[in-house]
Amino acid sequence: MARFPIACHLIQFGREFAEDPERVLRVIAAAGYDGVEGIRAEDPAQQLALCALARQWGLQPVNAGGGTFLHKAQWNAVLGNDAAEVPALRRSARGVPLTPDQLREGAETLAEPLAICRRHRLRGFHHAHMGTYVETVEDAERLLAAAPDLWLLYDTGHLLAAGSDPLAVFRSDLAHRIAHVHLKDFHADDPERWDHRAGRFGEQARFAELGRGSARFDVAAALGALERTGYRGWVSVELDRPWPTPSAAEAAAHNRAYLHSLGY
Repeated sequence: MARFPIACHLIQFGREFAEDPERVLRVIAAAGYDGVEGIRAEDPAQQLALCALARQWGLQPVNAGGGTFLHKAQWNAVLGNDAAEVPALRRSARGVPLTPDQLREGAETLAEPLAICRRHRLRGFHHAHMGTYVETVEDAERLLAAAPDLWLLYDTGHLLAAGSDPLAVFRSDLAHRIAHVHLKDFHADDPERWDHRAGRFGEQARFAELGRGSARFDVAAALGALERTGYRGWVSVELDRPWPTPSAAEAAAHNRAYLHSLGY
């Protein structure tokens, strides 16, 4: 069984990281993570200090940001990462069908950041995320067909929330176009009636810790499918706010223990 490097995304800690970055990094390291995603500062000196602090706790900064996209590419290249997230293409509203012209124009918009990625030997990936051009597996297929140099950020929670089956990625040509993974579960209070196009996120539905969603998401099957594709990149455990319980630190510990229980 492959052992993917596992990162914890800082999004679940919210303001906690800004207020006490060393405490948050200590919590993530103590939970058994290999890396941390989401370190971002506009000031280069602050970004350097935060990335260095992560390394002091044995954590690799993953998909780091800060400044322009060129700066982001430079940060990830210097950190030894092989992929970086390109700016998201935004929809006018969730679930609105994309036209061929929108896909063509979107691919043209991504041409410059993808060229920057190529110069820095990075794979530029687009987030599968509600409100962007990639809400569903079908969306991902259409956008990546329009932009042949683009890779996919395989976000299981957002695919589930949009009513798409994350495992369908592995029954498509996308299986070998994954450059990064965000792993999370999804919970809807009324799964049969949840519709991401009109549903109120945070009131009727939310992201959830692994194994605690209502979507019956098979985490082990997703990780096994990643293995079979030969994927060896980062798997970043993410938990977007809001959620009722537990604390960010407890959620991070639960998610890492859950993956350990599956052999990862």
